[in-house]
Amino acid sequence: MRQKSLVYSSGVVDVVEYPAVVISDDVLAKTLFVYIGDLERAVFSGLVPLTRPLVPGSSGVVRVIEVLSGRTEYTGKYYTVTPLGERGLLGVSVNGLLSNYVSLDDSYLEEELTSPQPQDALRSLFNHVVHLASKCEEPVLVEGCGLIGVALGALLGEMGFENQLYCESGRRNAVLLDLNVTTHISNLSKKWRTLVITSSSASSKYRVLRELEYSNLVISALSLTEWIPIRKSYSVRVSFVGRGDFRGEVEDLGGEIKKVLHRVYRLVRVIRAGDLDSVKGLLPPRGLGTIIVLD
Repeated sequence: MRQKSLVYSSGVVDVVEYPAVVISDDVLAKTLFVYIGDLERAVFSGLVPLTRPLVPGSSGVVRVIEVLSGRTEYTGKYYTVTPLGERGLLGVSVNGLLSNYVSLDDSYLEEELTSPQPQDALRSLFNHVVHLASKCEEPVLVEGCGLIGVALGALLGEMGFENQLYCESGRRNAVLLDLNVTTHISNLSKKWRTLVITSSSASSKYRVLRELEYSNLVISALSLTEWIPIRKSYSVRVSFVGRGDFRGEVEDLGGEIKKVLHRVYRLVRVIRAGDLDSVKGLLPPRGLGTIIVLD
């Protein structure tokens, strides 16, 4: 069983082939679908400093082949893969999914699937969006127009929450979903109940954090936020949202989530890749990203 991986290093993307699968964690799996989007864009734009070659691909769907830890309940089953695991962000801190076979810590396995479809590569990200929405009190300002930002704006709209998006780039993503969006902070109200940080843009985050008033700050772990410039005179409740128990929230918002998933999925490209060499031209991803189907 030979392993092929797409590797990014020093601005160069290449396909590396190994004579056998490199085992680094407990779970050995076959990659089926990989979503590439905001995290990969951050890596390729240099926002994430890399100290070693990296395999991109932060979320998707795999079929588990073998589990070395003895947890045989995973073997042979299909699972969604979340970027939020115990070893750091997948495809950022540790090698991601753009390989025909991958070795993962089991903390990255999220939901078991019976008949996986390409859109299931987005499920872990939508679960994260639901978790973010559960922390919001209206009116809500969502910073960022990547997949997390626009999906959150769309979901809050389905929930009946007053919300607006602030985007220094990617405005078209919000416009295509008919969301209330602005690119100039001067066009925003100065006071909000909730501010949600979703993008990796330091300038965008700094601007809204410093220039607006809010009492409830919600930060996505996928925004790569490491510092928060809050005025000393403010009293702000801060929620840093990583991986959590979202299942009750997903059940409560089942209808709304399906509507949003359908709307967003139509804007995500789905590409069938006969080999990893054909994936090179898809990086860095454009728009709301791409789901890659690995044959």
